[in-house]
Amino acid sequence: MIRGLTKTIRFLGIYGWWRTFYKVAGRSRRLPGFVRPRLARVRDVGVIGCGQFAFATIGCILCRRFGNRFVDCCDPSHEAQSTFARFFRIAAPGGVAQKVIANPSCELIYVASNHASHSRYAVACLEAGKRVYIEKPICTTVEQAAQLFPLARAARGRVFAGYNGPHSAAIREIARRCEGTDGPLSLMCIVLGHLLPAGHWYRDPQEGTRICGNVGHWLDLAIHMLAWQGIPTSIEVTLSFADPEGRDENMSIALATERGDLVTIVMSARGEPFEGINESIVFQQGDVIAKIDDFRTMTLWQDHKRWRRRYRPKDVGHAAAICQPFSGRSRDWFEIEVSTLLMLFVTDMVRAGV
Repeated sequence: MIRGLTKTIRFLGIYGWWRTFYKVAGRSRRLPGFVRPRLARVRDVGVIGCGQFAFATIGCILCRRFGNRFVDCCDPSHEAQSTFARFFRIAAPGGVAQKVIANPSCELIYVASNHASHSRYAVACLEAGKRVYIEKPICTTVEQAAQLFPLARAARGRVFAGYNGPHSAAIREIARRCEGTDGPLSLMCIVLGHLLPAGHWYRDPQEGTRICGNVGHWLDLAIHMLAWQGIPTSIEVTLSFADPEGRDENMSIALATERGDLVTIVMSARGEPFEGINESIVFQQGDVIAKIDDFRTMTLWQDHKRWRRRYRPKDVGHAAAICQPFSGRSRDWFEIEVSTLLMLFVTDMVRAGV
């Protein structure tokens, strides 16, 4: 009880009251009906996967910005589906993904199911002519990528990827500062990840290990920042493992390009902060230097000038990423393809212990 109250109070300082409310509601799913979000005039959004992320992040952000536009949902867990439907006032949820996709009222579908199913559902949505938002990772195998990529290329403007880092305020400001800057970049990312029990679904072999589940997010951010000068033609990948039996945790990845760019990503899952994951970034290119602490603060240097930024609530880019279908500011899809293939390449290296 005390632990939960303490975490709630800290979340209020990090995320603000609105996101904290949805996080608590997403965990309990038993709040009274009068606290449910207001209905929007246009209801055209379907959801495949009704877990905590769909409830507390997608649900919170969409309802905060546009009102409750949800009209259908499904999840293999009856409890997750029924509580999501009750909270968001979905009278008759489809129950299975095929019914949600076939629902003529669903013009836009958010795919937030288990990782290995993202691509399958996205392909079905695109083949049905829907707009689709694919939560990360967009696929977990090369075979899935080979099926999804051609459809996604043909559906430009109708398909959106859930990699949020490039949409954060801090990364967008660094990009503006680096406009016109030449020379290689250095990027260092340290991720203190969640402690996962042995039976957690992330550990199912088909889910792509924690490389697809967690590290792929950072590989995508690296590709996005490298692409500011054009995506490099070659990347040398070096991995170091702390534990040969658990190679997708407590590891480091080094990326080096022919241009002299250097990226290092350190993933540690030995002990998470009380509030959850914590992420730190150090960046340098030319006379631009930046230090980001958990996407809550950033210090920027350029030449003799220094700026300090504080983000309240914490801005990891989720809001801008989730609102891509409404804002018209989507990522360059080629970046997504490259980062996905790099993620799958690293996944294979991890599995082989290379």
